[in-house]
Amino acid sequence: MGGQLRRWLPRALWLATGVVVLAVFVVLWRTSTVWPAHLLRRDLEARGTARFARPPHVQPPGPGTFGAQAGEAWDALALLEAGSADVELCRAVREGEQPLTALSPSCRREGAAAAGALDRLLRATHAAEAGPPPGLGTLDVPTPEGRPRGWSTLPYAGKLGALRLRQLFSEGDLAGAVRVCVDLQALARDASWGTGLAGRLPALAVEEVSFRPCVAALDVAPTAVKRTVEVELGRVEEGTPSYSDVVAEYALGVRAQAFGQYLGIARWAQEGGPPRRMDWRSTLELGDAWHRIDARLAEAVKAAALPMPGRADRLDLLASGERPLLNPRAAYALPQLGRAARSDARARSQLHLLRGVVAADLLRTERGRWPSAEELAAALGDGSGPRLRVEPNGPLLTLVDPSVPRGELVVTIRPDP
Repeated sequence: MGGQLRRWLPRALWLATGVVVLAVFVVLWRTSTVWPAHLLRRDLEARGTARFARPPHVQPPGPGTFGAQAGEAWDALALLEAGSADVELCRAVREGEQPLTALSPSCRREGAAAAGALDRLLRATHAAEAGPPPGLGTLDVPTPEGRPRGWSTLPYAGKLGALRLRQLFSEGDLAGAVRVCVDLQALARDASWGTGLAGRLPALAVEEVSFRPCVAALDVAPTAVKRTVEVELGRVEEGTPSYSDVVAEYALGVRAQAFGQYLGIARWAQEGGPPRRMDWRSTLELGDAWHRIDARLAEAVKAAALPMPGRADRLDLLASGERPLLNPRAAYALPQLGRAARSDARARSQLHLLRGVVAADLLRTERGRWPSAEELAAALGDGSGPRLRVEPNGPLLTLVDPSVPRGELVVTIRPDP
């Protein structure tokens, strides 16, 4: 018995030593900031030189980037927004529920005062590349210093644009109304590049307020205008960043703000900065928090690339979060990314339906009948099969997207004369 114990004791000691060494290695790896700091620095350097290329929807495109062209107009609209007298900007007129004659005097004054700045902002979407106005990018410092730009200006511009579209439509300028429609879709597209959720969420509001006025204008636009718009809307849809790209940009902003200070990058860091000296416990807590938060953000980016509705469901689960008991610094509450995913999917469906309105009208003009769901899917490039349901109703055609979260989207169009 003693001999067996003497033989097994060294092995047990070696095994115990190995376990201890492995545990120490895992702890050091899980709490080391070397690798996550390297990744963050790499990603920040890549983002600092990034260009936001996307197919321009007009030919030839304008020079430079959307952000560089949009800054002055953004500031002018922000000043008007600060003194706005009607927060809804005559919603019933914008939605087509009331005629243009129902416009209030305040809406008329506001629309007239904003006309020049709104035109410049919409023309900025004709730029060759996207890119946010200075001060609105994920890693930007507030700009300009005296009155920093904010995202509330974007939905305000969307309402003004929708109102302008209704005015042109009522006046019979169908080509002008359609031009505003397409540029509003491009405005939502360009505001979504390089801004993360901060820009994408107000961009969804632009899609929402412009959708019904756009349907009305596109339905009755001349065939020649429709042929141009068919290509332009396709480029806008193609050039809109994916939701996964949006969440990845958001995640970079979170990492930069939370941990950029430990790289000595003050402009992206939280106020105060790291302590000059950190004891061993603080160092371990920081490393553990960095690893945990990076992992959760990576999971969110991965989930954002899933198809709907699994994307939103997975993001809802991630948002419920982990609650680390031993290291409170590792607690990070994700925003409602699942809810944002549903709103994002609705906006993308609205843009696709606008393309469907144009494509269905053009197919009817060419063939003398409304297209089937398969024919419309082919025209829209829906390779996985029809996304839209086609329901002829006498001379009218109803297009339905049944996949939209929180209820299907439905539009009804009339045949061209």
